[in-house]
Amino acid sequence: MTRDLSRTRPATGPLGWAQAIRPHSDQGRWAEAAVIGAVGAASMFTLSAGLLAVGARVMARLPLVPQQGMRHRPDLPVRAVHPDRVHVDVAKEASRDGYLALRQSGGAVHVRLGPVDGHPTPTTVSRPLLAADTVEPLQVDKAAVNGFFWAGSPHTAHGLETEEVEVDSPVGSMPAWLVRPDGAQGAMPGSGDTWAILIHGHGSMRGEALRVIPLLHRLGLTSLTITYRNDTGAPASADRMYHLGADEWEDTEAAIEFALAHGARRIVLVGWSMGGGIALRTSVRTAHRDRIVGLVLDSPAIDWQDILIYHATALRAPRPMRRLAMWMMTSRVGGRMVRLHEPLALHEMTPEYYFEHLIHPTQLFHALDDATVPPDPSRRLAALRPDLVEFEPFEGASHTREWNRDPVRYERLLADYLGRILGLEEEVAALQVPVRDPGSAALEESIGLRL
Repeated sequence: MTRDLSRTRPATGPLGWAQAIRPHSDQGRWAEAAVIGAVGAASMFTLSAGLLAVGARVMARLPLVPQQGMRHRPDLPVRAVHPDRVHVDVAKEASRDGYLALRQSGGAVHVRLGPVDGHPTPTTVSRPLLAADTVEPLQVDKAAVNGFFWAGSPHTAHGLETEEVEVDSPVGSMPAWLVRPDGAQGAMPGSGDTWAILIHGHGSMRGEALRVIPLLHRLGLTSLTITYRNDTGAPASADRMYHLGADEWEDTEAAIEFALAHGARRIVLVGWSMGGGIALRTSVRTAHRDRIVGLVLDSPAIDWQDILIYHATALRAPRPMRRLAMWMMTSRVGGRMVRLHEPLALHEMTPEYYFEHLIHPTQLFHALDDATVPPDPSRRLAALRPDLVEFEPFEGASHTREWNRDPVRYERLLADYLGRILGLEEEVAALQVPVRDPGSAALEESIGLRL
């Protein structure tokens, strides 16, 4: 009798084992399907959870990683350059009312432009060429927008004597610009012991303060424009990450102590974007609250949870991913996943928190078209503390570009506020603004670099 070897040979290998254990009844097949479905569901869940965690980690790290080198790339096409005007592509920033500056070749070219005065073609706008700060002319090529408008330092931009000083902070020496009032250059006497400490925004530079330094100088204030940890040219924090003001306020505290050690009696904190949030946090945590007489906040980052949710929603990130990203930023265990050495105290950076702790008069400018830091938290803080906060909204301005939109209104509001808190009402009433005409001729030592 012939033997059927296929029935007696032992099953070997994955296929053989699968055949050996394969169920033959309908009930067994249903059980098999259930097992396969469960394994598939578990695999999909694991994959989904992994993707969720990866997405949340990216989302949490984006605002924490310094990105100075990623910004200010040439992206605005210049279509025509005439002796008195420049034609650029229609784009949000290029088409807004107000003043604008353009850079090319890393700052080898820098020009200042006036408000839009025409539409030479359906896809371009014309702006008057007010002044060139560099010898090399603007080319028909892509250019970078300089929202600071002025370039270089207070000396090269405005002709003001500028000292490069070092502020000793908990993480090392931070470079800063010190500009003292000079009567020979028009500064009002008597307020040199009032120091304005100027704090730039997230991923930005000291040059952000160049738009207000001439006004502060004319009012007789001493200005100290600081850097903070993880800035270009400044020491890094231990984790080399931004802490969104949660720790950076310590560098502003060091600047206050520097000012007090060098003759300051009164302090005004001035901050843009994250710098505004740093100024607020400093005002409620400093050991020198009695020396601060007022705050000036420009498009401030008052509520980081609101900012992060706003951007995550714009990216259509699912709610679980947003919650996980927030947990990573605010918990000790989650912080390790994004390489933070300590969790961020975001709960201490909200309008409700500052409502309870703010004690200083505050002027708050906010651009209503701000797509970087939404204005609602600024409105909430002003509504919660109308006794302290003067809210000044600017229509048609983008993030921290209120001065650019209307320098006359901006400087008049700022001068009047400073006049009230410093007792300079009479002097301010006679002040002509803007103190430095946006169309002023370039100075002999002017440059096009953002510093």
